[in-house]
Amino acid sequence: MRRNAMTFAVGLAGLLIWGFLVASAGQTLRDEPVDYDVEDMDVPDPSELGLPEVETIVEPQVESRTVRPIAPEVFASPAIANAENLERIAPREPLGEKRVPARPQVVLLPRPVSLQAGIVAFGDDQRVRLADLEATALERTCSAAADGEWPCGMVARTQQRQLLRNRSLACETSDEHWVGEIVTRCWVGTMDVSTWLARHGWAEARAGSGLAGLTEQARADGIGLFGSSVR
Repeated sequence: MRRNAMTFAVGLAGLLIWGFLVASAGQTLRDEPVDYDVEDMDVPDPSELGLPEVETIVEPQVESRTVRPIAPEVFASPAIANAENLERIAPREPLGEKRVPARPQVVLLPRPVSLQAGIVAFGDDQRVRLADLEATALERTCSAAADGEWPCGMVARTQQRQLLRNRSLACETSDEHWVGEIVTRCWVGTMDVSTWLARHGWAEARAGSGLAGLTEQARADGIGLFGSSVR
């Protein structure tokens, strides 16, 4: 018990001495202000800092321009703007997407019937006149040097029948259930029927069509309608 009391007394005395020392130091710092000497301070020379000279600093120049008024009442007024410098340009394209016409679909038509070279029927209500061709009339006759005249229109239809041989035709049309006659292009497999007829001279190409050259070549070669009788 005596030892504990002594320890407490010593600790209390130490705290009192520490408090006295702190108070004395604070009083000394408050009573004696710090004195700074400017000459003792290390101040750098401005010439050593590489600062730009005052006259080298250029103020930014703002370019003045004439602004054309856009108010609705004066936008196109010649009294406000110089009309001589205006230029009329084409109107811009519409903001919407351009409409691309739909390509006609290719449908497979069964059981073709050759009516003439250049005309094919499917049933009683549907006919196709092959594009880029002048159909060869059945009653057409052609002349031959040795045999006189021969029924080239009938022979041309027979040649078309032999080409088709009751095979289905792939024709370009947007509706496979049309009624009447349409003008379009048809294929047997990958062979274009119009091209075949023009190349072999069994139907003449329309004026200005892309097959006109084939008709002229068949005429020069003397084949098809431009040749001798085919029996």
